[in-house]
Amino acid sequence: MRNWKIWLLSLVGILSGWLCHHDSAINVFAVNLPPTSAISVKYENSVIEPKTNSLEGNYRWNGEWIGRLILPSRQEIKLATDSDWVWVEIKRAPAIYQQLIGKTIRLTWQPKSTIQVDAAQVTTDIQFTPETIASQRQGNIHPQRLNGRSRVGPIQSLAGARSGDDLLVRLNGVGMVRAIQSELPTITIDREPIQITGTLKGLVKILGTDPRSLEPLPIACPGTQPCPSEYVRVQHYNLASQQFDGQIETVRLPQMPAKKSGLFPNSIRDLDRSPAGSAGWYIYGDRDVQGLFTVAAIQPRSLFRLAPDLEIGKSDAKLDYLDRLHWQNTPQQQGKLAQVVFDRRPEQSGTKALVIHSFGGIGGKTGDPEHIWQTITGHFAYGIATIQPDEFTHELQWSIDYNQVYAHNPDGIVAGKQDWATYLGHLQRGWLATRPVSDLLISYPPVTEDYNFGGVVFSPLTELQRQLHIFAARYRTGDGTGSASVTPATSCVQDANQALYITIQKLKQQLNSQPQIQAWLTDHPTDLQTLRFRALQALGTELETTLTPLGIVRQDWQQNAAKLVGTGVEKGFTSSSNPFSGLTSWRTMLPRGAQDGMAKIFSQHRTTIWFLNTYQVGGLHPEIWPIAPTIILGQMPLLSTIIMRLWAGVMALPSLTGWLSILAWLIGYILLALAIGWRSGFLTVDRREPIWDRSIGYLFLMPALVEEIVFRLLLIPHPIELTGSKNIYLWMIISLALFIIYHPLNALTLHKPGNPTFMDWRFLCLTGLLGIVCTIVYLTTGSIWGAVVIHWLVVVGWLKLFGGERRLGGDGFC
Repeated sequence: MRNWKIWLLSLVGILSGWLCHHDSAINVFAVNLPPTSAISVKYENSVIEPKTNSLEGNYRWNGEWIGRLILPSRQEIKLATDSDWVWVEIKRAPAIYQQLIGKTIRLTWQPKSTIQVDAAQVTTDIQFTPETIASQRQGNIHPQRLNGRSRVGPIQSLAGARSGDDLLVRLNGVGMVRAIQSELPTITIDREPIQITGTLKGLVKILGTDPRSLEPLPIACPGTQPCPSEYVRVQHYNLASQQFDGQIETVRLPQMPAKKSGLFPNSIRDLDRSPAGSAGWYIYGDRDVQGLFTVAAIQPRSLFRLAPDLEIGKSDAKLDYLDRLHWQNTPQQQGKLAQVVFDRRPEQSGTKALVIHSFGGIGGKTGDPEHIWQTITGHFAYGIATIQPDEFTHELQWSIDYNQVYAHNPDGIVAGKQDWATYLGHLQRGWLATRPVSDLLISYPPVTEDYNFGGVVFSPLTELQRQLHIFAARYRTGDGTGSASVTPATSCVQDANQALYITIQKLKQQLNSQPQIQAWLTDHPTDLQTLRFRALQALGTELETTLTPLGIVRQDWQQNAAKLVGTGVEKGFTSSSNPFSGLTSWRTMLPRGAQDGMAKIFSQHRTTIWFLNTYQVGGLHPEIWPIAPTIILGQMPLLSTIIMRLWAGVMALPSLTGWLSILAWLIGYILLALAIGWRSGFLTVDRREPIWDRSIGYLFLMPALVEEIVFRLLLIPHPIELTGSKNIYLWMIISLALFIIYHPLNALTLHKPGNPTFMDWRFLCLTGLLGIVCTIVYLTTGSIWGAVVIHWLVVVGWLKLFGGERRLGGDGFC
């Protein structure tokens, strides 16, 4: 008796889910396209699979739980008991909850979960400022529906980010589905929803346009008229044969209209001939009311397969790739993609990697506006990649989710967690077809694996994602102003790395506040987990130095870290409005510099790094070309290098350990110089000259500061540069040779009192030794000041104590 009632209820649930799903289907493009279709469901081994008439089995669901977020009205918010909740229209659910499909129910955070605590911290009232309104008038999309609302939390800011309820998400960490009496059930989650595109996905080979299509052609498209048809024939992947010899289907692959700048966000012209599609394409979307599959996003399969085009293991070769080859000849690579791997290790399902994402610029008449100071800034983001079996082929491949700290923009890209297809492959908002992209996937066990110290568990990757979630929520609300904009001090790259800095502080605080961790490490000194943790600590120190290169932590970073780590809860979040604040974190001011710097640090730790590079991938796009991201004045390489070396060498200050090292090298030089000088008779004690006089200051400027800038700082690659050891040694030799030769030439031309002293082999020997010491100090500290101080003290000592003034006829210039 009970069984037939259960089956009857299930049947009713299926039918009601189908009807509701049909009536409330959404438009995934935000342009005039047919609405998505009804998707019926069936039981297959307790897993719901899409039923697509004659093409049953060719598509997979794009997640276990899928829903469309709907912002509650102000009145609904007032009547609710949950502080941060939204409506969600269920598009897909596990088999035991199939009766929810098509229903609109509540979505909120799991009670007493970590993410609920974080949500409370970033819940804020929103009131647009004049600057926000001005930004809206310029075409940027701000959360207009949230303006004037109180107590807006992360879920509400996500649902209200755009003007319509069109945000589709994948829900992970669904802890329970509860119902109270006659109310609709409420879904609770313990992690951030992932923005996705389409409820269905397939793996196909694109065969070309459908010659039978009678639909009108797009009005405008990249290239010459007429535009190609949006209706294309695709052939599905066949697991049995492991080939694209499955069923052939016609799908709609829309040509998106141009933006205000004239740039087309995608191109369907000759997409079937794209070299990036050699291994097929994943297509994401839904069926329309006629049953036609409409593509909303594409993804090249070959980019994610574990089949690199190049493997590099030698240190100098890795640095050479980072310095020259990574973005070499970017315009000529248009339409292609590439995989490169450093120090490859055997891959296993479940292996995780930290993603460091960067994209470049768009050249051409419809591309980016003219670049400021010859600099292509680009974009920066972190994310998480996981190796997992593909649903269609069962082969292992990378799966990528981004944690986007993204300012308000005219494209409607929403800060938060997004899968690869939504952020890059989306036909309207994605950058796959228009920008060069490089994703670095860093698989380093001390960072990517969790720790368990006798029951105390923590995960560096989970903590980083937690901080990035907080920053994304802050960006969506603009900390209450409704606007997150880009400045030298606040930007995607600065604030994503502020999240990394706070993660490091959080892990340090956790270590210091929990003695059981220290006890476990002491009791297990040789355990693999202990060794991993020690490597993590060393890496954290190195990264912290990179994030605060001047040894000064920005005030806003300090305050935000104190709040999130737990030592400054009474203070609110802050963002610096002072453009000079960015100078204290200058190594993370530009995306290219931040990505290169992180890549160099990890490559020196023998880390497996996968480079997934695309260069305007998709159909033919003849009006534009890809441009590599750069550092400051990057399109003028020589001038850019000079400015970078000056800034890096002058702005960096040695640490206490660095100054102790400088003192040791100074003492070593003095002892060796005295031994050589006394033995050769070049040095004699002469105290007739006053030690402290006005010339002391002049000597600091010339020769110490000027010569060190010219012969060390400008000639020798700075330690932060992506330069191999052979190249560094070559420039060290050139620098030393020029430093020595300069003195005799100076005596023959500009400073004749230096003749014959500057010609004396003993002087040149001591000069060469000084050059070697100053070079070592410069390269080990990254600061020019240690070398300047040593040079200055040596010159003052020689002139004032060992007869230098007498040898130069009373002229102290040398």
